[in-house]
Amino acid sequence: MNGQNNLLEQITDYTLNLRLDDISDEALDLAKTIVFDSIGTGLGGYQRDLGAKALRYARTMMAGAEATILGSGERASLEGAAFANGVMVKILGMDDSHRSAGHIASQVVPVVLAVGETYGASGADMLVAIVAAYDFAVRVGRQVRPLQRARGLDLKGTLGAISAALAAARCAGFDREQTINTVALAADLASGTEQYVYESGPCDTKDLIAGFASRNAVFALRLAEAGFDGPRGALDGDYGFFSAFGDGFDPATFADLGDEFAILGTGFKPHGGCRHTHQAIDAVQAIQAGGPLDTSEIESIRLATYGYATRPIFRVDPNPPSRDVAGLSIRVSTAVALKQGSAWRQDFAFWDDPEVRRLRNLIDVQVDSEIEARYPELNGCRLQIRLADGGMRESYIPNMKGEPEFRMTDGEMREKFHMLTRELFPQERADEIYTSCSRLESVATAGELIQLCAAAEPVTA
Repeated sequence: MNGQNNLLEQITDYTLNLRLDDISDEALDLAKTIVFDSIGTGLGGYQRDLGAKALRYARTMMAGAEATILGSGERASLEGAAFANGVMVKILGMDDSHRSAGHIASQVVPVVLAVGETYGASGADMLVAIVAAYDFAVRVGRQVRPLQRARGLDLKGTLGAISAALAAARCAGFDREQTINTVALAADLASGTEQYVYESGPCDTKDLIAGFASRNAVFALRLAEAGFDGPRGALDGDYGFFSAFGDGFDPATFADLGDEFAILGTGFKPHGGCRHTHQAIDAVQAIQAGGPLDTSEIESIRLATYGYATRPIFRVDPNPPSRDVAGLSIRVSTAVALKQGSAWRQDFAFWDDPEVRRLRNLIDVQVDSEIEARYPELNGCRLQIRLADGGMRESYIPNMKGEPEFRMTDGEMREKFHMLTRELFPQERADEIYTSCSRLESVATAGELIQLCAAAEPVTA
């Protein structure tokens, strides 16, 4: 790779020169919300079996005392905490979402928390690192995501490791050469496929991949710190990331770097399951808000949405192989919401209930021409439910709840956090974590925040 300003050097200089005052208030507020939401989803994941398994593994196989694991408050090596927390944030499937880059927070936030705690980064450092990581991840995602999906690659494991490495280097206070090498080395650790979607037997990699990416980012950080070098053309070289994991590099993708904060496109999840099912859940709840709906009276269901929500096949599979992937199907998610009235993680326990099974096989999924023509500006759906008496219940949702066009309110974000953590500690602790996140730019060290999320005692009657 010739030249002094390749993409690796460009994004490094941008990240190291970015200051809190350069970032808009809206972008900073979203970064704070991402931290708060990720902690909540991580604490929710901590309470699941896979969260306990990740905790045990980090505690025993990645032992140390450098950084704190969410929920238990136990300490592990820097890599161990990043791995365990990355897995935990992803388990519920309620982490953040971006139309261009998928789910970024489950890789970036665990690394920012762990590295920030270990290296003594301030809250301001954490916020800058997150904004820079999103500016990188979203722009790369715009270019490589369609092809990676077609090849069966999981963006969390490929792009996630590199984005988290960039944030890690900023939080660790690395200089230019160290940052370049951290990101370059992480690019050669990029990995992960979506084969888990098609497995009928036990498979944990849907959530482990976020942990892999977080751990790989920290591994790259430590390698760079020890003096290891990575390739300068790791990203846009002839055989770099964009060629290996995409169809080549288009410089125009980064033409607006520094002019527009990509984090502003972040959406948050009010429901469990795949983000591309949430428009249907919103539509179900809108219909239910108009009056009681007896599901036994439903004869047919027509769901029309944007094309990406119907591809590949697992997104519309009425009979998925397991509960672990049931939430990825828009048919299953719609049926669960109809039966349960909501689509939280616990609602998906009913994914194969006889009535849910009947409903999910009644759903005719189509591509809506108007929504498709304006996607991703629109990412909603039209839902029509025909009843046995000939009646029709309908709903149109232009954008799913939580998207930039239809933000969750501050109160709704706090309610979600409380719902996920109420078995761990009382509302007062949740409020304390919210306050710390909302003034993160004033927090002296990352450790102050992470300690609030640790050693949580179960709520007693």
